[in-house]
Amino acid sequence: MKRREFLMLAAALPAALETVAWAASEQPTDYLGELVKAGISPGAALVASRHGSLKLQQAVGTCCRLNQRAARLTLETQHPLYSFSKLITGTVVAIARTEGRLDYGDRVSKYIPEFAGGGKDGITIRHCLTHSAGLAKVPVPAQAVHHAAGWKQALQELCAATVEWTPGSQTAYHSWSGAFLAAECVRRVNGGTPWAELCRAQLFAPLGAKTLSYDLPANDAAVAIVRPPRADQSLPPTAAQAFSYAGHPGKGCFGTLGDALKVLHFHLQAGVWESKPIISRAVFQEMHTVQYAKEIAAARASGQKPKHETWGLGPLLRGADPANGNHFWFGFGHQTEASIFGHAGIDTLIGVGDLRQQKALMFATTNTPQPAAQIEIVRNKVTDLVFAGLQ
Repeated sequence: MKRREFLMLAAALPAALETVAWAASEQPTDYLGELVKAGISPGAALVASRHGSLKLQQAVGTCCRLNQRAARLTLETQHPLYSFSKLITGTVVAIARTEGRLDYGDRVSKYIPEFAGGGKDGITIRHCLTHSAGLAKVPVPAQAVHHAAGWKQALQELCAATVEWTPGSQTAYHSWSGAFLAAECVRRVNGGTPWAELCRAQLFAPLGAKTLSYDLPANDAAVAIVRPPRADQSLPPTAAQAFSYAGHPGKGCFGTLGDALKVLHFHLQAGVWESKPIISRAVFQEMHTVQYAKEIAAARASGQKPKHETWGLGPLLRGADPANGNHFWFGFGHQTEASIFGHAGIDTLIGVGDLRQQKALMFATTNTPQPAAQIEIVRNKVTDLVFAGLQ
C-alpha cells in the first residue's frame, strides 16, 4: 500500500472503520513491512498465537535507543508497555483477591487510612480498576515512582486530591491514579513489598516472563524509546531520563512482546498456568465481566448515551455493546465476539485476546504512526488481519 493510499484511507476514517473488510489473504507480516516502507512508523513488531501456540512473530525496521537513533528492531527488543501495564496491575490485584487479601468492593481507605476527605471516602478498589473513581484529572506526579520517595510523594498527592464526580456515577479514563491506588492496596496487604518486586514474584516469575519488569531499565538495556527526540535534539543520556514513568502501575512496565503475550495466554487459560490455578475461576469471571453493564443497558434503553464504558476489572472488554468507541481506539477492530479483551499502550501498542476463540496478539510501533489519523487504522487492521488468519 502506497503512502497516498494510506492518506486517502485516513481521510475516510469514520466510514472506513464501519465498512472496510480487510482481505483475509493479506498477510500481517507483509503489512508491517508496508508500514515501515510508507514511513508510517520507523519500526513495527508483532507476535500472535492460537490456543497458546505461537503462530506469528516478526519485527521490522528500527527503533530509537539510548545510544542509537536507528537501532535494528528485533523480537528481543523490549518495549515500554505503557497502559497495557494496567491490565497487568489488574491481574496482580486479582491474585490478591484470590488469596482473600482484599475484595473489589472494599474501600481504598480500609487499606490506606490517610486516603480520606475530598469525597474520596467512598472510592473502592472496583472504582479504581474501572476508571470510575472520579480522579481522572489528578496531575501525573512530577517525581518518578520507581523509587520509594517518589512513590510516597505520588500517594500523598492522591490523598490530597478531591473527586471530580461521585465515584461510580460515570467512567472517564484515569491515566495513572486508579491503577496506582489499587496497587498500593495490594502492597499494603503484602507487607509493603515494592510493586516491582511483588509483580515479579506473583506473576512474572510463575509465567516465565523474564523480561517483564516495573524496574527502571538499565542504561544498556535493549529498550525502545518510543516518541524519540527530534533529530535536532539530543538523546537522553540515561534510562532515568528516558523512562521516567518506569515503575508506575498504570504505565511503567517494560518487556518483550513475547513475554507480554504470556500475560494474555494466562488470561486465555482463565488464570491457570501449567495446571496451577493462580486466579480462582470466580475471581477471573468477575474480572472479565463488564462492571457497569446494567447502567449501560439502562442508558441505551432510554435513548441516552451511556456514562460508563465496558471496563472489566483491569482490561477493556468488547462485551455486547458495539457502540462503545473505545473498541476501535483500543484496537479491537471489526471483531464482534463479546469474549474479546485487551488494553492499549498510548498510541503505539496494543494487546488483544479472545477467550472463546483462544487467539491473542501483541503489536507495537516504535513511534506514533504518522499522520495521527493512522493510529486507529493501523491497530485495527493488524487485529483484523491477525484474527482472520489465526486458524
